[in-house]
Amino acid sequence: MNGQLDFVHLHVHSAYSLKQSCLSLKDAIETAQSLHMTALALTDKNTLYGAVSFCRLAKSAGITPLIGVDFDVLSEEASESAGRQGNSPLDSLVLLAKGFAGYSSLVKLVTLAHSRSRRPYVQWSEIAQHSRSLIALVGGRGSSIARAFSEADRHKGEQLLQRASEMFPPGELYVQLHDHGLPEERRALPGLIAAARQLGLPLVASNEVYYARREDAAVQKVLAQVDADGLLLPVNHFHLASSEEMAEKFQNLPEAIANTRVIADAAAFEWPKPQLFLPRYPLPPGESAQETLRRVAYVGAKKRYPLWTAEVEERLRYELDVIDRLGFADYFLVVADFIRYAHRQGISTGPGRGSAAGSLVAYALSITDVDPLQYGLLFERFLNPERVSWPDIDIDFEFERRGEVIQYVLERYGDTRVAQIGTFGTFAARAAIRDVGRVLGSDKKLVDTLARLIPSHPGVTLNEALENVTQLRQMEEENLEAKKILAYARRLEGLPRHVSIHAAGVIISPVSLQDWIPVVPGASGMPVTMYPMEDVEALGFLKMDFLGLKTLSLMDMTRQSVAQRIGQPLPEWQQIADGDEATYRMLTRGETSGCFQLESYGVRKVLRDVKPTCLEDLIAVISLYRPGPMENIAEFVAAKHGRQSIRYPHPDLEPILKDTYGVIVYQEQIMQIASRMAGFTLGQADILRRAVSKKKREVLDAERERFVTGCQRRGYSAETANTVYDLIVRFADYGFNRSHAAAYALLAYRTAYLRAHYPADFFAALMTLAAGTPDKITEYTRDAKKLGIQLLPPSVSASGAAFSAESDRSIRTGLLSIRGVGRAAVMEILRAREEAPFTSLVDFLRRVSSRACNRKAVESLATAGAMEAFLPSAKLSEQALSQILDHAYLEAEAGGEQARLFNSDHTFSAHATASGPATLFIRYRAGDDSRTLLAAVRSALLEKPGSTPVALVETSTRKARLLPARYTVKVDPDLIAELETIVGLGNVKLQQRSETARH
Repeated sequence: MNGQLDFVHLHVHSAYSLKQSCLSLKDAIETAQSLHMTALALTDKNTLYGAVSFCRLAKSAGITPLIGVDFDVLSEEASESAGRQGNSPLDSLVLLAKGFAGYSSLVKLVTLAHSRSRRPYVQWSEIAQHSRSLIALVGGRGSSIARAFSEADRHKGEQLLQRASEMFPPGELYVQLHDHGLPEERRALPGLIAAARQLGLPLVASNEVYYARREDAAVQKVLAQVDADGLLLPVNHFHLASSEEMAEKFQNLPEAIANTRVIADAAAFEWPKPQLFLPRYPLPPGESAQETLRRVAYVGAKKRYPLWTAEVEERLRYELDVIDRLGFADYFLVVADFIRYAHRQGISTGPGRGSAAGSLVAYALSITDVDPLQYGLLFERFLNPERVSWPDIDIDFEFERRGEVIQYVLERYGDTRVAQIGTFGTFAARAAIRDVGRVLGSDKKLVDTLARLIPSHPGVTLNEALENVTQLRQMEEENLEAKKILAYARRLEGLPRHVSIHAAGVIISPVSLQDWIPVVPGASGMPVTMYPMEDVEALGFLKMDFLGLKTLSLMDMTRQSVAQRIGQPLPEWQQIADGDEATYRMLTRGETSGCFQLESYGVRKVLRDVKPTCLEDLIAVISLYRPGPMENIAEFVAAKHGRQSIRYPHPDLEPILKDTYGVIVYQEQIMQIASRMAGFTLGQADILRRAVSKKKREVLDAERERFVTGCQRRGYSAETANTVYDLIVRFADYGFNRSHAAAYALLAYRTAYLRAHYPADFFAALMTLAAGTPDKITEYTRDAKKLGIQLLPPSVSASGAAFSAESDRSIRTGLLSIRGVGRAAVMEILRAREEAPFTSLVDFLRRVSSRACNRKAVESLATAGAMEAFLPSAKLSEQALSQILDHAYLEAEAGGEQARLFNSDHTFSAHATASGPATLFIRYRAGDDSRTLLAAVRSALLEKPGSTPVALVETSTRKARLLPARYTVKVDPDLIAELETIVGLGNVKLQQRSETARH
């Protein structure tokens, strides 16, 4: 292609300019290819979200990637507060990276931009500070420079251009020329070009891109209207224009076209040589990571194995040597560090997850809690010395306290080196239909019908739905509006919609992330990467999963409940044997609600068939109950119970397959078979397992030859070798990670142990965790009743916030389970009850703050039966309850205010009646003459009929009762004087009623 037509797009927004562009990275690359373009820039608005993926896709397509950002810039003249409030116009500036140094400058600027609270932007002073190795494009659509020239303010335009030119070295600032057919652009071009030439600044032609083809403008318009903050474009020319189209637009400025190639050559981007950024542990002075790891591993191992054996010594030394050779000592120390912190803080961790449970070093450091020697777990399944791969230790933490550990890591290793991993929420099929229908103003019933026809399982696409749902396909064919909705929805589906945080992923870097990964502020000051997990790992950073597991919360809550109920803590798990007969009898009956990994109907059936008697059986059940391996369950059960003889592919494999009755269940068994028969090292055997599982014909044939040759070398026949290899191929897909299964089987056993021995405490914890899911509460209540455990109703006198075990045969319903009663109300009730038990409804209302526990909450408590002890009947009508509460609130108010009302020398003031609804309180002391006294009071009251209610307050009990409505009076000084002659001076007071009493 000749120089004139060798145009490169330098201002391209992808769908990662959220709610602005509908251009996917894939479409951008494919369109550029179809236009025979050899280079392409990505310049998303204030972000680098797509940078890593874009480079990867461009390289694979033979296109040179350019990385840039289209920044919003707050001018120095505008105040910071104006920028935060979003009411100041922002300037626009495109910056392109010249090599990795320029990329690092972009990372710093993008991170700065997103540190703002309301909207991302940078300031010119910050750009000047981080302008190293950047090429700047100024003067494009939306910039203050273009606006000045468009408004014929040449002086201002020249000033702004001059300022920009002083910020960048010569040759690294270009004046960007746009012509999307907008009048304001064409008004600006003559002055802009003249000023650029006057200042000696090079020109560059650009088309601001938001979609691939011109016809996609309608899709972008729909996308922009999905949310209120979308970008509506004024014309339909923001596409990836061809070189010919751009050359025609700027035919009088060929240098502006040619300069796109000059910039592309200068900004062609290459990542540095791949490297692995493993975290570094803060080491003691004078000690290497290898020495520290070796020292602490031996200390931990000797605690785990008081009876030291040659097997332990040999395995520990071997693992440490491999870890040292691969350079992973720091990694193990860092993981052990935050595990140790969790344990010091009383935060439970799981026994292990994944292949890490096969490591004796991990067991010695208390990273895992499964003995790899006892359960025959292989280190090579975790770290293969013959195929270098990253270590991957995922940790389960108690669900509610996982954040504490992440916060510790942030403080320990620094907020410039630690970040949670970001991710993107995308337009799903059903949501895309609803969004498009709303934007188009389509008939709501039609939109709802289309959306409901999309299958509900996660990840379903519109194409899959149209292929599998006949009615949906018919509607697309027969209804034009439906066809239109589905067409637009298909284009939006899969585009990123919002930024989120990976459920577990955290990176701990040995270097500052500020050079490598842009971050945005997250909760509690924790930075969040702009890149998703795949891109973070592609840059060489190791993801560590901090997972929250509710099962650990369940176990902790159960153990705490038991300890509180019986007055002493349960033994540590390491002291509880994994062969408890009562636990296995319960599992054999299939009574597993709440037991980790064992709750489903299918697993319960397998347990009843298998009749487990040891942890080995649970490991097998967890491994077999999956699609594929399930077909071997019948053979496993028949062999275990002697209904079928155990068959081994070869007698030499009996030690490997004995525990699974001749059935290949685990990936580790495949590795052991290859080692035993073909003489492979366990590392080579793991490579074989991985290769065979891919099912590629050429790989299968090559590995067969290696395996058969190895077997023959060790004296096995070719026929036997081929038979065993066929078994390996068959089970390679089905084999389960035994290390993972062993760790999860141990967790399953521990939950089952608690259920078998402390069912009331276990189910109370289970119901608490299931709050908000009535179906689960019903199921657990039913299962508890089968065990003779009674579920007691809520009670303000006995309930805690959550479900609790009152005895080994009863569970008290928690107050938080009552609809309409919030946490603040419950906490206030518990606070008041801690001071003294409630003696009556009035006592409750007097001592529990009505601000935290209002009347509506009290009504909910009463309706739920939580106040049954204080009410005349368990079943009261709404009207009866309301009347009782009216009187109770009045009495509570009277009792609470007696001291202020009566223990003073103040006399009655007629002004009290002017301040609003009030009650006349009459204090008396019960005695032999009280009946006569009260009769005289009533007689006096009847002489002054009116609207003020009257309450009698008995001084010894401090109880108040409201007299019937016929005793309401008109209050005046004469009435007060007459009543005081009966009950004594100072014992009659008019007091305003509080809002609580009235409402």
